[in-house]
Amino acid sequence: MLKKLVNEAYFTLRITTTGPLLIKSGQPTTEGPDMTPVLTFRNGQQEVFLPGSSLKGVFRSHSEKIVCSLKSRVVCYPFSGSEDKEADIEQRRRDYRDSCGAVFTQMARDDRDYRAKLENDTAFVYANSCPTCRLFGSTGFIGRLAIGDAYYLASDDHPKARREQRDGVGIDRLTGGASHGAKFELEVVSAGAVFETDVHLRNFEIWQLGMLFVVLQDMADELIHLGSGRSRGLGKVTASISDTARHGRPAGFVVSSMRGSQEPSTQLWGLGRWLNDGTYGTSEDDWLALPEPVEGGQRGIRATRVFTGDALSALQNASIDAFIARMQNWPEAKIPMFLKAR
Repeated sequence: MLKKLVNEAYFTLRITTTGPLLIKSGQPTTEGPDMTPVLTFRNGQQEVFLPGSSLKGVFRSHSEKIVCSLKSRVVCYPFSGSEDKEADIEQRRRDYRDSCGAVFTQMARDDRDYRAKLENDTAFVYANSCPTCRLFGSTGFIGRLAIGDAYYLASDDHPKARREQRDGVGIDRLTGGASHGAKFELEVVSAGAVFETDVHLRNFEIWQLGMLFVVLQDMADELIHLGSGRSRGLGKVTASISDTARHGRPAGFVVSSMRGSQEPSTQLWGLGRWLNDGTYGTSEDDWLALPEPVEGGQRGIRATRVFTGDALSALQNASIDAFIARMQNWPEAKIPMFLKAR
């Protein structure tokens, strides 16, 4: 499946800090603040950025919480395998499946035939992966959502935001006051900083669009914080799909397929509808009816359609409904059953 482009979606994500933000560099400092933001060298100078790996981690962890809230034991716990280090192993087993990657690894280790199957049959791996591993990937299957580093958007409308220094202090657990010698300093990005990054999704199912839109909606509602010190009020942001064209791409939410496809302007097809054979654990009714036709254009080898305004809102609402329905009807995990039977 990954060797063939079936459908794609991409957009520019604009993130605006509504409070101080700190994504720590992890580098020790000999002078200045104890905690400093991660920096990159860009446009001839060092500047703060939001690493794409950090953003993707936030997207994944929030998606896992949402799926687990909709139905238990649908999504896997990616760090299972270290049960002796887990605080509440019984609760975790009630809410989460075992790690997809760990299960695939165990299958390959125990049986050479299964190892060959896992290496050669990507449809089997995808079909037996949990929802988040299907989208974000695992050690057994590459993810199909790519999020780049988010850089400052410096313009007349969005001037470069300041970095400011803040003081912190440790609290004495006995007196409830400041602990002597426990003062620390941190450097944060102030409110009003605007960052932009590209988000690209390939070979998507409709419910995966809904999963992505749920995260974007919660970011827009300032329900997701980024970076360090989130319980202390840091990391508050809001986000939206940019309405400004970038790198030659149109503004809004763009979907594409190969030129000459038969997708009607009144529908949006997901991977299952494009394959139309039930492989990869997909469904042939994987498509949405659009309230209004969205006409497309041609760009290179792709036929593209752009969703903005009311069309984008309708797509968001319909795909979120599809996501909720799909999660609530997700079948029980099959791979542990395979292992138990052997």
